[in-house]
Amino acid sequence: MTIYHVHFTCAADYMARRLPFRPAHLKQLGTLRDEARVVAGGPEPDGTAANIFYRVADLAELLRLLEDNEFNRAGLFTAQHPRAFADFLDPIDRPPLDAGLQATIVEGASGDRPRARAALAALQREGRAAFGGFFEDGTALAVIRSARLDEAVRWMVDAGGWEHAGLRARPWSQTL
Repeated sequence: MTIYHVHFTCAADYMARRLPFRPAHLKQLGTLRDEARVVAGGPEPDGTAANIFYRVADLAELLRLLEDNEFNRAGLFTAQHPRAFADFLDPIDRPPLDAGLQATIVEGASGDRPRARAALAALQREGRAAFGGFFEDGTALAVIRSARLDEAVRWMVDAGGWEHAGLRARPWSQTL
């Protein structure tokens, strides 16, 4: 099975139109999570994007799930950018549906991938990282359990294997 990170661009009126579709969307994603086909998901707080992490057999299965996504069918997502992880650290725990956990998505390249992976695993054991991994191109993405972007980046840099200048952070609300 492959884990895909899908970054969705939201429609300009996403915040105004999403509420009637939200219960069906959460139910759909909750079911997929129960089937182990979704790892996590949620919006970026400003309403411009959302991120869902899927576990699927192949790209064809992912594309079917994206086509069937409630928000996608409602026109709330206007674009999608899927990327497959080459190496992924699964979440240790699973938040409740509609958790709304404030977190930070940190992305970038590592100067030392083995050390960075070990550091990410250590952050996960400490409860500071929810999950993350490395893409084929060598870049990485980690969900860090801090709402403060600067703190999330500092935790990664201090853990080792990461260069501050190579990391970008953005806020995220982990809904499931």
